[in-house]
Amino acid sequence: MDKRQAAAVAKQDDPSLVIAVSGTSGAGKSSVIATTAEMLMGAARLHFDDYVTLGNDIAQIRAWIDAGADPDEIKTPVMAVDLRNLISGKPVQPPNGGSIVHPANYIMIEEPFGRARQELAGLIDLTVYIDVPPEVALARRIVREIASPQKQAAQLVGEIEGQLLAFLAIGRDAYLAAARAARDSADLLLDGMLPVDELAASIVEEVRRRS
Repeated sequence: MDKRQAAAVAKQDDPSLVIAVSGTSGAGKSSVIATTAEMLMGAARLHFDDYVTLGNDIAQIRAWIDAGADPDEIKTPVMAVDLRNLISGKPVQPPNGGSIVHPANYIMIEEPFGRARQELAGLIDLTVYIDVPPEVALARRIVREIASPQKQAAQLVGEIEGQLLAFLAIGRDAYLAAARAARDSADLLLDGMLPVDELAASIVEEVRRRS
């Protein structure tokens, strides 16, 4: 029995339903998760960014792609532990986040790779992929940076320049590699160009159908 099978067996008798929302950075995952959680009357939420720090080193990203872009090379062991604890009814506190997350009937996780990473795959009941073109996702991230009130003009210009250079050099290929892994393992594919409330309603409809 491999890790994925063992995790699935351990979860068979658990009442919580775990929903993983995937998509590239800028796809709108956080907004969709927040709106869906509200529609589900307060689902627990875990965010990928609270458990991993991914650098923008172009050489490292290129090496990951050249080696086959294996999602399992991206490790978040603490996230897997926290998700198991939530499923078993225990509150958790993400290492890079602030607030304690309490157990709930529905657990939503932001997971860019969907069900493609074995350390989480067996714990997920429903995977949702939000499909957005890489260029649109990039534009959304830049708009988000510009809207940040904490950043000075020089810092803002530098960060935007860095994002654009990384995207031109390797970022687009990295997004497409991650998207392929997430899309292939998704149960529900959604058009990320639709309004957030429509996307959330589609997820809730699928959750109700499964429940």
